[in-house]
Amino acid sequence: MEFTWTSEHRDLRVAVRRLMTTRAPVDRARALAADGVRHDTELWATMAEQLGLQALDVPEEHGGVGGSLVDVAVVLEEMGAVLHGGPFLSTAVLAVEVLRELAPVADAAGDLLGRIAEGGATVAVALAEDGRAWSPGTVRTTATGPTSDGAVRLTGTKQLVLDGADADLLLVLARTDAGARWCLVDGTADGVTRERQEGLDLTRPSATVRLADAPGQVLGDLDGVAVADRVRSVASVLLAAEQVGAAAEVVRRTAEHATTRRQFGRPVGSFQGVKHRLADMAVRVEMARSAAYWAAFQERGSADLELGALVARSYCSDALLQTAKDCIQLHGGIGFTWEHDAHLFLRRARLDATLLGDTRHARERLLAHTHPDLQGVS
Repeated sequence: MEFTWTSEHRDLRVAVRRLMTTRAPVDRARALAADGVRHDTELWATMAEQLGLQALDVPEEHGGVGGSLVDVAVVLEEMGAVLHGGPFLSTAVLAVEVLRELAPVADAAGDLLGRIAEGGATVAVALAEDGRAWSPGTVRTTATGPTSDGAVRLTGTKQLVLDGADADLLLVLARTDAGARWCLVDGTADGVTRERQEGLDLTRPSATVRLADAPGQVLGDLDGVAVADRVRSVASVLLAAEQVGAAAEVVRRTAEHATTRRQFGRPVGSFQGVKHRLADMAVRVEMARSAAYWAAFQERGSADLELGALVARSYCSDALLQTAKDCIQLHGGIGFTWEHDAHLFLRRARLDATLLGDTRHARERLLAHTHPDLQGVS
């Protein structure tokens, strides 16, 4: 089957790009970070009420649009171009993917999907612990005393929780007597302490969440580790699309600088070394785009999606990181300054490369996926 953009894809891209460039440009992301503001609440409402972006990945039976992964990838690509750092990734991607898995066995998960689709709730996914980004098999947070209605008490510490300091609700992966389970926790409940982290990426807030006998609710009886693995596959594809958007914007800005900045009486872009570097950057972005959208085009839960997710995570993370480095170098002295936006893209590249596991881990998994006869590869 050949992949082509539909008219709906093109219209969606135009609408999201217009909204992002007019209401959430990079300058706006920088200003929010400087002021310590979580996100633009008016923009969040506009995204829900006028474009229905939060509902895009929510199934129709739960009040959503029921869009495809390609649809959501288009949105993330345009957000990546402006370094949008609001709760969209945490709520409309990570939390929605977890809740989609849990909805068939937990009514509360389906109800929450409906609230997210309306823009009425923000949800942070709390998984990482002990400095490990996305390692569900090593989770040590405990959920004790499950009652007949699923009520539990949670104890543990979660790190690198995107939007964790401000989200209305928390989806926490914890250990129970029956194994790892996903639990829903009110962000303002007794026993919940949330501390904003001073992270590398200034435009995407994260937090450390401490749970001390905090009340929560177990969402169904599915294996939490297996759910987390499936969620990582889908999230890797969508994060790769965001990385493509950021990398493409970096190339655009660098090419513009190369044609307007003059040295020795000529544009710096006319020098062969600069031309070659710009060409390498452009090719890298196109390869990343192909990887991300091939993966997004695959059917959910399929082996091809898992394969595509691993390829996208292993390639797109490195592609954005190297392209951001090239941008700083080709901008010369100004590229190293705080006032220039180049470092913001580099910071985003560094964070994105660790959110769902680094590229080394992805390549190890890719090797195991393509050569299952090899032992000892996780």
